Order: sequence, then structure tokens, then C-alpha cells
Amino acid sequence: MNHHTHDSAESQIGAYALGALDPEDRAAVEALLATSPEHQEELRQLREAIALLPYAAQPVTPPERVRERLFARIEASRATAPVVRPQAAVRPRLRWLMPALTAVLATVVLAFGGLTLSLSSAVARLEATNRELVSTLGVLQQALADTQARQETLAAQLAEGQRQLSSVNEQLAASEERITQLRAELAQDEYVISFVSAPGVATRQLTASRTDISAQGEMYMYPGESSAVVLFSGLPVLQPGQVYQFWLADGQTQVAGGTFVVDATGIGHIVVQAPREVNAFSEVMVTIEPAGGSTTPSAEVVLEGSL
Repeated sequence: MNHHTHDSAESQIGAYALGALDPEDRAAVEALLATSPEHQEELRQLREAIALLPYAAQPVTPPERVRERLFARIEASRATAPVVRPQAAVRPRLRWLMPALTAVLATVVLAFGGLTLSLSSAVARLEATNRELVSTLGVLQQALADTQARQETLAAQLAEGQRQLSSVNEQLAASEERITQLRAELAQDEYVISFVSAPGVATRQLTASRTDISAQGEMYMYPGESSAVVLFSGLPVLQPGQVYQFWLADGQTQVAGGTFVVDATGIGHIVVQAPREVNAFSEVMVTIEPAGGSTTPSAEVVLEGSL
């Protein structure tokens, strides 16, 4: 293949890809392709571009009258055209079309190459953005986990604080109750002291009615008054569920004057509120009763005295 033929075959690769060459030109291009991998690659790219050409424009259906006129013109041309060799009639036209076709194909290839490059750049940008979003999401998830852990710690601390506060409130309530109780006992002790030390108070003695104990009692009262104070010493400490109960009697009935307990040394006292003046009764006594007291005295009399 000479230099002119080689150049001619190179320029006709586009037409070869379209299948628009006569046998002689097609043979020249195929000879060139057989020895040139570069031209084979060019042919491959041209064929890929040609395959995409049908998708480059929207199909348009011509009006029916245009189709009729076109067929009529073709029939008229066949009737008047001289008989010529196909190669002589087609070949010059094809050679004239080759540069234009090559330029069109090159433009299409460049356009698709640019589109591919643009798409690749867009994909790269999207991938970078996606990586940034994934990284940001990881940071946010870690921050959320840390926040939840802190919330759980604060909730546990709050629950412990509330438990301690509840315990302190219970202790405070118990202390206030004890203070109220001590104040009541103090007030009663002050009353007892003032009662037994007041001028004009009369006293009566209570002695043990059993030989196994050495207890005694001293009753303080005022003639004509229904109140009295009795102090005790030497009484045994009772079993749980038992109390001492004080009684006043007038020979016919016994009136309960209240219950009391003694401390570990056997000392105790009671403030008696009788239904009438104390000196109206003739006898007093102390018995052992169930917790809460009884309506009638039991047989376990430990102290007794006369008024």
C-alpha cells in the first residue's frame, strides 16, 4: 500500500464504520486495519459512537403528503435516469461525504468523551460528599451515645439523691416525733414536779401486797380535786404485752385510773384523772394487766393503799 492509498484509507475509516464503502475502498481500509492496532481502536470507538446516534434525536413522523411526494419523485427519477455503473455514480459522492462523516463522528466521540468525563467528576464529588456525610454521621452517633451515657449517669445519681433525701426525711420525721414525745414527757415531768411540791398537797402511801417484791408508791392529791399524781419505785419490769394499771375503789366499784410502765430501775409515775374528787374514794391499788388495760382489775395486785 503506497502513501496516498494509506492516507485515503485512513480518511475512509468513518465511512467503513457506517458500511458506506465500495468493495475497492473497503478492501483498502481492511488492509490498513489488519496492520494497525491504533486504527482498529479508532474503528471500535467510531462504531460505539455510531451505535449511540439513533438516541441523539427524537424520531419524527413526516406528514403523509410529504411521503407521497417523495415516492412520486423517486419513480420519476427511475424513469428518466440513464443507466450508469453503480461504482462510478456512488463513489464520488461517498468520497465527498467522508470528511463530513468523519467530522461528525469525531464531534460525537468528543461529546460523549466530555460527558463521560463530566459524569466521572460528578461521581467523584458525590463519593467525597458521601464519605464526609458518613464521617459526620459517625461523629454524631458517638456524641449521641456519650449524651445518653451521661443522661443515664445523671439519672442514677438523681435516683440515689432522691433515695438519700427520702431517708433523711424519714429520719427527720422520726426525730420530730421523738422531740414531740420528749416535750410531752418534759411537760408532764414539770407538771408532776410542780404538783408534788405545791403547798397543801396531801400524800398517801402504797405498799407491796406481795412478799416477793419490795415496791412502794406515794400518792399526791388535794382535797376536793379530781387530779392526783402517784410516784412508784422498786416495781419489776414487766414482760412484753403487759402494763401496770392504777385503780380507785369506794367499797362497791373499782374505777380505772390509767396504765403505766416503769424503766429498767423500776421507777415510774402516773397522773390520775378521777371521775370525781379523789378523796371520795377509800382505797387504791395497782395490778398487772394486758397491754391496753382492763375494765376490771385482775387478781395480780402488786400495790395497795388507803385514802
